Amino acid sequence: MAESVTAAEALEHFASSMANEPEKAEVELPSVRAFVAWFGAARLMGELRGGDVSTYVKTKTDGSPEQVEPLRAFLAYCSRLAFTPENLVPALGVGPSAGGARGGHGANAELGGAAFYVTLDGLRHIEDQLAMEKAKRPAIAQKLHDAMADKDFRENAPLDAARDEQGQLEARIRDLESRLRNAVIIDEQAKGGRANVGSTVKLVNLDTNREQTFTLVSATEVDPSKGKISIQSPVGVAVMNCGEGEEVTVNAPSGPVKFRIVMVQG
Repeated sequence: MAESVTAAEALEHFASSMANEPEKAEVELPSVRAFVAWFGAARLMGELRGGDVSTYVKTKTDGSPEQVEPLRAFLAYCSRLAFTPENLVPALGVGPSAGGARGGHGANAELGGAAFYVTLDGLRHIEDQLAMEKAKRPAIAQKLHDAMADKDFRENAPLDAARDEQGQLEARIRDLESRLRNAVIIDEQAKGGRANVGSTVKLVNLDTNREQTFTLVSATEVDPSKGKISIQSPVGVAVMNCGEGEEVTVNAPSGPVKFRIVMVQG
């Protein structure tokens, strides 16, 4: 499991992923909230089992798609983010292929190739970014309003600038919302001891015998001061899906450098 997450926190993450679908959220979230309240908002999602899900469906719903579909979407989301110890969607009785594939290629295929691999901290960072970007909307709306007070739209530089700023803001919001919808956390079991997002990796330079340790993260989480490097960096590309003892070649700006992977953790 990626990290201990309460049912209330899982619900909050799921609700954030539906931010661009307010009508759907209004219809589906009440069913998910009812399930979370029944299970226990303060309980860890790692405690949730298939028997709990089956019991809830049998005793608290009529089994109709209107009641089960929101739970399917929620449990599939929780599985992709490794909030639950396994995929619990089948426990709903809607079929074994109804979603909830865990990390790796399974989740990516389920999301149409749009999976965004991230750590739990990275997921929270995206949610914070999204809230900050949305908070900018009123100020830009005011700029548009003020610029439109000048009725000569043909040569209205402030209006053009405000429209451009609004377009860029909405593009950033759409990008962040897409990342939340398609977020995937690869848990340690799914990695099978091989380097991936969230893994801490130690390398030894085969020429200098110097060691370096870093954590692989998504592009939005990079922080060199904390040893966090992107999976899209030369080192990240070289070690992805490799295990301890393997030798890799990093295509550095100064030329290829050979390393041996000494440790993969997480």
